[in-house]
Amino acid sequence: MKFSNEAIIFSQAKIQQVEDPLSRIFDFKNKYWSFFLTALKILIEFVIISWIVITIVFFLLSVVPGSTTLTSGLNEAQAAAIRAQFGLDLPVFQRYLNYLGGLFRGDFGISLSLFPTVEINEFIWARFGTSFSVGIISVIITLVIGIPLGILVGKNPGGILDNASTLVISIMISIPSLVFSLLLLLIGRQIGIPYIFDANNAATYILPSLALSLGSIVVYVRYIRTELNRELNSVHAKFAYLKGVSKSRFVWRHALKPALFPIATFFPAVVLSSFIGSIFIEQIFNIPGSGGLLLNSITGQDYSILLFLVIVFVFVTILSYTSRDILYRLIDPRIRRGGH
Repeated sequence: MKFSNEAIIFSQAKIQQVEDPLSRIFDFKNKYWSFFLTALKILIEFVIISWIVITIVFFLLSVVPGSTTLTSGLNEAQAAAIRAQFGLDLPVFQRYLNYLGGLFRGDFGISLSLFPTVEINEFIWARFGTSFSVGIISVIITLVIGIPLGILVGKNPGGILDNASTLVISIMISIPSLVFSLLLLLIGRQIGIPYIFDANNAATYILPSLALSLGSIVVYVRYIRTELNRELNSVHAKFAYLKGVSKSRFVWRHALKPALFPIATFFPAVVLSSFIGSIFIEQIFNIPGSGGLLLNSITGQDYSILLFLVIVFVFVTILSYTSRDILYRLIDPRIRRGGH
């Protein structure tokens, strides 16, 4: 009987050894599978949301009245030939299918008004790269200034810095960002910071990036300060003080982590405001970016460019919310994507 039990145990071990490689590969709790499934979910979300947005925008724009520069100044026969050449005479649903097919091939169509007959791929990426650079720098400025300043102010509730920050935040919230942009432009001119934008001069990125980040810095300082104050006045803070834990130690060991959740919560808003706000900042600092192109495509009824920028906006939105989920996991690994 003892021999048979050992034989059974041995045979089960052998079976387990055979099954182990497959079980490791198809173990859905494995971190690699988790990463793959998360990435796949993000990709599916992006495709579905993009398709819905593109479909809605495409059919809305198709019923907007107006003509394009392509056919302006031409007689009826010439205009008909141009429309036939670029497929503008096809039924709207056929044009929709053609547009979707072009997207899969990386063909975003041609400019209809701003740069007539020029393919969007030939000019869009340089402009988007400029806006992306300014936006990323503004996000970095927000994090580098907003987080330490929020911690510094929040560590001493009721102190001079705390009261001063309350006053400054109230002033900055009440003044439009456009005014701050013009003020930065004047200051830059007075102290010698280059204010005429040049894509090849890194110094000219400073003022527009700072103008984009001011509002986000205020938001971060305000919420980190509020969260730190709440933690420092909580019951567990009082117990920690009774146990001899210093205030500084409590801040860095216990209060800081929950106070940093606004970083993740407002990160999508910071990213989106950096790109949406660039529409106005680019006009002030004369930046040849995608923000000004978006505005011009609306006023010039260049719907091909507008559709492409909508796709980019959807991508940036999904990417920013994904980054928020990653930040949540970094701050607290127990948090999973989607809040589960």
